[in-house]
Amino acid sequence: MGISGRANELIDLQKLDGAGVQVMKRFTGGGTVVVDEDTIFATVIMQGSDVPTVQPFPAHIMSWSENFYMKVFEALGEFSLRENDYVFGQRKFGGNAQAITGKRWLHHTSFLWDYQPTRMQ
Repeated sequence: MGISGRANELIDLQKLDGAGVQVMKRFTGGGTVVVDEDTIFATVIMQGSDVPTVQPFPAHIMSWSENFYMKVFEALGEFSLRENDYVFGQRKFGGNAQAITGKRWLHHTSFLWDYQPTRMQ
């Protein structure tokens, strides 16, 4: 769960109770993500001088990340950034969060390669 997230607003606490699921907060923003053995994480840490055309603001970082991941996933289908999510066609498969300090920034991504729909409830 993102740093500013509130469990009572983002999670069905009644379903969570007794389900054996842990809730953890990360130091970046963003929403809530289900993490299991089918989740793949990627983090990019950048100095502003390494990518001088990218301003240290979420919209600029997201635009950069779309171009970056487009090259990674070009052989797998129609990849794009829709709002704040990574999608193949219309199907979301990744979310993200950032931490920005001065001209430095960090971009987390969680890719859901497979998942159990019941865990998303």
